[in-house]
Amino acid sequence: MTDPYQDNTAISAGMSAATGIPQGLSASTLAFGGRPMVSLNSAKLSCSVASPAASCSPNNGGNNLQTSAWYGDDGSNPDLNVVNGIQSAASDLLYATQTKREAFAAYTQAAIELNEKFTLTLGIRYAEDKLMSEENLWRYSETGAAPGGFLGLYGGLAQVNITNGGLIQGDDGTYTPTAKATNGGIPFALSVYRPFERTDKKTTGRINLDWDINDSTMMYFSATSGYRAGGYSLVYFSQTPTYDPEELIAYEIGYKSQLLDDTLQLNASLYMYDYSSIHTFTTEVNTLGSTSTSVLAAGGAEVLGLEAELLWLASDNLTLGGNFSFTPSEYTESFLISDTSNANIPGSLYPEFETLTQDIKGNGLIQVPEKKFTGWASYNKPLAGGDSIEFFSVYSWMDDVYYSPFEEQSEMAPAYGRVDARVTWRSGEGKWAMTGFVNNVLDDIGHLQIMRTGEAEFFRHNSTTTAPRMYGLELSYTY
Repeated sequence: MTDPYQDNTAISAGMSAATGIPQGLSASTLAFGGRPMVSLNSAKLSCSVASPAASCSPNNGGNNLQTSAWYGDDGSNPDLNVVNGIQSAASDLLYATQTKREAFAAYTQAAIELNEKFTLTLGIRYAEDKLMSEENLWRYSETGAAPGGFLGLYGGLAQVNITNGGLIQGDDGTYTPTAKATNGGIPFALSVYRPFERTDKKTTGRINLDWDINDSTMMYFSATSGYRAGGYSLVYFSQTPTYDPEELIAYEIGYKSQLLDDTLQLNASLYMYDYSSIHTFTTEVNTLGSTSTSVLAAGGAEVLGLEAELLWLASDNLTLGGNFSFTPSEYTESFLISDTSNANIPGSLYPEFETLTQDIKGNGLIQVPEKKFTGWASYNKPLAGGDSIEFFSVYSWMDDVYYSPFEEQSEMAPAYGRVDARVTWRSGEGKWAMTGFVNNVLDDIGHLQIMRTGEAEFFRHNSTTTAPRMYGLELSYTY
């Protein structure tokens, strides 16, 4: 093992006399009893015995977990594989979750032609989903440094870092942190195994009326009930690992047309999604005292929508197109959840923060931008010998979008637009093509995802962004 983490702390004689803890006992041994270090499959293997614990059975509700001190990784244990750090950058987690789904569905529909103008369609669907999952994870963490924690018996966090090589004193008396410095206390390892199993059944239906106004224009009116099976929040060691099905009724009025001698296609729809339950990502306090991501079913939500798309063959060479959507949404029923990632109320200062909840009724649905727009143009010019050259450009824009149900500005991805452009030459026989392109011409960077963490991870925010400006040349040959 290369330079492992070694706990050199020891209970002093005075502290031993005051507390009864054996003199010389290290903080790691005090907390974890000197057990061998757990790895990814430790908890799962403990269930592979003749008489496993009740927590090993599916949906038991208990937590089958094992902990130990963290000693380092010498590279000999394939179930650990963190000798050079966790494989995922900026993560403290290894996992090997599994999900198996058995799905059955039966669907039938009938189309009834009422007259030359109207056609009525009726449909019914039965679905049954059986889901078998297991959460198998390992995590590195630190403990004991919180106010009142057991590291006070050893002089506190700073003294423990000095003793274990996390802080090195220089000639001038100042301390410099090393790779062994810890922020949360004594390092420890956690192995978790939780099996789950559930079956969801649902019958849904659809009714649709088509109205053929004339040969080039039609409208439709529909009502459809929808269902998405429940599931499990794996990997996160969630306080609420299971979530129930999502259900809604969708109402829609649509318009489709071919205009201007069939050179202009215009489609539009107006719809409402009425959710009786909707899956919502939240943050909860788990049994370890840290926070975890969970999927909970909010009691109701409503999405209103207006969408339109246009395709116009403006000339033999020029084609224009685009689409627009306006989608206001809100949670319509009271739904109280905790904001454990709020840096304004850290649990170390406000221990009651676990009970501080917010009602998100009236807030917009997460990850649903209210407005989106895309417009594009293509100009194709024939060349001598049957060759052709196409000039193509597209502009897309997306409105502000929230990635938490609390509508905090720090979890909002600002609106952004993007322009892509490309020029393509194609040979007359269709075998050769060469394209020059510039993606994200304006170099406008947008956020695709924002993840929040709690106090245990210093309220860190992670963001996944769009790619910066990129240009290049492509050459292809078809044979």
